[in-house]
Amino acid sequence: MLYPIFSILPAVVCVFWIFLLLVDKQKNRSKKFFILLLIFILVNFIAHAAFFNHKYELYTVLDSIWVFTSLLIFPLYYYYLRILTTDTAIQYKWFWLALPSFLLAIYSAVIYLLMTPAEVESFIQGIMYQKSGYEPYSRLVRLQILREYLFKILFSVQVILSVYFGFRLINKYNKKVKTFYSNLGGKDLTPLKWAVVALLLASLVSVVANSIGNSYFIARPQLIYISFAIYSVCIFFSAYVSYMQRFTIEHFSQNVKEYESSKVFTGKKTVAHYYIPGMDNQKSLRDRLIYLLEKIEIFKNPELKISDVSLLLKTNRTYVSKVVNEELNTNFCDLVNSYRVNYAEELLCSPEQASSLSIAEIAEMSGFSSESSFYRVFKNKKGISPGIYKQHRCNVLAVNG
Repeated sequence: MLYPIFSILPAVVCVFWIFLLLVDKQKNRSKKFFILLLIFILVNFIAHAAFFNHKYELYTVLDSIWVFTSLLIFPLYYYYLRILTTDTAIQYKWFWLALPSFLLAIYSAVIYLLMTPAEVESFIQGIMYQKSGYEPYSRLVRLQILREYLFKILFSVQVILSVYFGFRLINKYNKKVKTFYSNLGGKDLTPLKWAVVALLLASLVSVVANSIGNSYFIARPQLIYISFAIYSVCIFFSAYVSYMQRFTIEHFSQNVKEYESSKVFTGKKTVAHYYIPGMDNQKSLRDRLIYLLEKIEIFKNPELKISDVSLLLKTNRTYVSKVVNEELNTNFCDLVNSYRVNYAEELLCSPEQASSLSIAEIAEMSGFSSESSFYRVFKNKKGISPGIYKQHRCNVLAVNG
């Protein structure tokens, strides 16, 4: 009873998330593309289910489709990461990523068409299900065996390259976001790294299954339960991360365009025209930046962006970014958050403020967009949570009288 249920579980998970993503009112280009990816994964696991439930005739038809979808999943996921991190529009030049899967699937389908029913049975039963009594194999069957070897090589190469270059895309994007925003809430793609790891785990299970032989799993149903449960969890987690990811390169590019349009070209008054007392006395760009942070306390703005700072400094954001990176040896996000944490620390260390203010109020006063981001950043900077820091500080004050 459990066997057929577990064999279709990954497909059910795909259908569930396809439905949720379709009805999601905040669908962006990346989510639409991820729906396409889930459809290919769904078809792939329908072929899986046909194999493990001994639907021989159906599997014969689906085998070449299984080859195509299996070799397409990781290239598609890589391009999904490109849509999140790099491409603001679909770049059709990347369609070549589907070429290996397409060519090997065509190769497989043509061989199937040339094979006699006896040869098809010999390949399916003798090779795929590893049953004895079908040797010696004909030339066409041996060509299908060659396809199996080619598939394993291509799949392994695709997984390695997709994961490597996928991580590079995520790291490059996160670095770009940290140089522009002071609040990373929902903007960085660190959760996507775990989604990539989840798909990598699923691929490793698939590689192990192909190496041992799927017939080995068929003879041991408990292994089917474990492997398909892993597939289902990995797909569910990856889809969940995609569903929750609202911010992409599209939004980043839009913010940059807004900054560009805010620059003064036609005499239009913008924030850059406002006079900031005392800042003209600061000679270097670095000193003026520090003045804004320490005296004007611009870090208290939870949505502060480097474009806002560049307008206040009446300069290009590239110059501001260069000062932050090269002279202050940090990025814009970490720089602003360090001031926020220091200010929060002052409030936590103040007997009057610490006793009257909640953690949420201190977070808001310090410029954090939420209490959760305050906890995360404070713990990263100080090694302990603000709640424990506050409690420890209160205990010290009580001991000192």
